[in-house]
Amino acid sequence: MRQYFNGDMNLYGYGIDEESSTLPEKTKQMGALESQMRIYIEDYVYTYLYQYGKSNGGKEKVAALVGRHIEINGEDSIIICGAIQGRGAIQKNGVESFSEETWEYIGSQMETYFKGMTLVGWAHLQPGFGSFLMAKDELFHQEFFKEKWQLLFVIDSLDKMDTFYIYNEDRKGLRQARGYFVYYDKNQEMQEYMLDNSMVRPKEDGQDLAIEEPQEEQKMVTREGKRRRPKPEERMDAAKEIRRVLKRRAEEAEEAQKGRYTMLAGVSCVLCVVCICMGFALMSNMTRLRSLEGEILMVQSSYEKLEESIEGVRVQAAFAAETGVQTPVQVEKEDGIKPEEDAVETWYTVEAGDSLGFISSKYYGDNSGITKIMHANSLENADMIYAGQSLLIP
Repeated sequence: MRQYFNGDMNLYGYGIDEESSTLPEKTKQMGALESQMRIYIEDYVYTYLYQYGKSNGGKEKVAALVGRHIEINGEDSIIICGAIQGRGAIQKNGVESFSEETWEYIGSQMETYFKGMTLVGWAHLQPGFGSFLMAKDELFHQEFFKEKWQLLFVIDSLDKMDTFYIYNEDRKGLRQARGYFVYYDKNQEMQEYMLDNSMVRPKEDGQDLAIEEPQEEQKMVTREGKRRRPKPEERMDAAKEIRRVLKRRAEEAEEAQKGRYTMLAGVSCVLCVVCICMGFALMSNMTRLRSLEGEILMVQSSYEKLEESIEGVRVQAAFAAETGVQTPVQVEKEDGIKPEEDAVETWYTVEAGDSLGFISSKYYGDNSGITKIMHANSLENADMIYAGQSLLIP
């Protein structure tokens, strides 16, 4: 495996065209501007890496990145023109690594498709695990990609996250690049590689494309069994097909997201209406409770007044009972002389069934006292007396 780094195949500088020092023009900036290095990745390559990451059930994969390294006014620029699948990769020390078979495959594909380009880095595709830098990836990168301008591209095709990592100034570790550029150009080399290593195939009856692993039988061969480049009339733009599938799926995901948002908005509106109704009901109940509380207080106040009135009547009745039966008495003085008669007020408490005639007979012996009793108590009608009433007996 190490033979690919000692000049036999020179994957880090295979057939570099010294005159190719121009930067792409049609670009789209992703993230912030990186001051240490300008990174450009061609749109076909970017699309293909995402499609490759989703293939084979979204398992972890690696890929080689090929392109050109340009240094202008002391500033490094990396132009990524192609991506090569990491076939034959193995798990080494817990990380997906290039095997000898992988290096051989990369070398053969560079010779076939990407002449005049160099190995500018590698990609780690880890769907569902984010685009974070793993310590084992960093160690692998430092062992096999030692040039200061070689980079690592970590992609999470499931959550649509990606990050470039480049060497620090002291080259003792990797750091996250602030941003990069996606450029658009006629990339014939990548189109041919994508055509021969496509991960999409047309379904029957003109249905949408389906993802599958690339098969060696898909390559175009001559009758002698040798590979040949497709003729112009046979060539199909594989990148367009892949982008069409990705676009359609993105639109479906967006529609599904909109549907979820619509449903969530509807549920929220229903909950708001329910909360408003509950608020009105609570306010109405509070009003009723306050009214009931006022009525209870009024009843309590009336009961207290009635209790006080009853207690007053009882005290007055008791006092009348003690004093109403007394008659005038004469008290003899110590010297035996009779004092003047002192007038003592006599009160009588009317009982049920009493009449003024009965009371007059009780105190006067006949009905002669009726007029006196009526006059003393300001009574206008002799029959208008009631039980419990206190009458002054003159």
